[in-house]
Amino acid sequence: MVKKNISFVLAFIFGAFLFEIARHYLTAIFKGLAGPESLILIFLPVVVLWIIVILSLLLSAKPVFLQEQSKEQQFIPVDADEFPQLDINSLQEYTDALEAAGFVQLIDFTIVSESRCFVRLFVHPQHYCWAEVGQIFLKSKKPMPIAASITSAIEPNWSLSTTDREVSRFLFGISYIWRHPRTLWISQPGVTSSKLLQTHLQRLRQIVSTLNLEVTELTDTSLNAYCAFQREERIKRKQALQRKNTIVGLIEALLFTVNPKQEWMGEYGDAVATKIRS
Repeated sequence: MVKKNISFVLAFIFGAFLFEIARHYLTAIFKGLAGPESLILIFLPVVVLWIIVILSLLLSAKPVFLQEQSKEQQFIPVDADEFPQLDINSLQEYTDALEAAGFVQLIDFTIVSESRCFVRLFVHPQHYCWAEVGQIFLKSKKPMPIAASITSAIEPNWSLSTTDREVSRFLFGISYIWRHPRTLWISQPGVTSSKLLQTHLQRLRQIVSTLNLEVTELTDTSLNAYCAFQREERIKRKQALQRKNTIVGLIEALLFTVNPKQEWMGEYGDAVATKIRS
């Protein structure tokens, strides 16, 4: 009943604004108005309508996102042959490049979710970081391009991920809303795997040096340990989303869509800014 009432109210609001748009448009035509006054009469209701639509979607989407982040993720070992759309050639190129950089292949797995995915997991025994090569297969759409990311856990409760995945204005804009101040990321699309590792380690050294932290040693490199780390990251995202003001989140998502960011440095960025000012 509540959903029906909400739908009715939204439909009434949208219908009212559509009626106003049509009325102003016809009035402008019959009166022969020209210049900015006519444009304002026609397009101002459109702008207001879009604001209402986006705000309504975000207000209804936050509980959905929170519910999604609360779900228990299932990590299941798989074979590459189970994914007919998998970009095998690119997967092999990434595998060769990461192994040449010192990574050791651990396992192939998928995560049970609405969209299927394939992930090949690696670990670097000297630098204590994971590398993932993954591809997402969307329903009724082309698969997303295969991409890699390198992740380090930093004590206490910090992490850094560096990816060569192209920044998507929409997908990254949504995830930007629930960013955690200690879950840091860098996007460097188009770079080689060796350059990706170099960038990751360089920024990692800066972070641990500036904040006097330590890189977490990966004494357990099993899939279970990696899954436990990902679950902790998921909890952090949920906490960040719970604290996020809906209006602020809307503004941040819109600004990100207009001007996508290539990195998020959270509390580390604040610490660097404070150090520079002092």
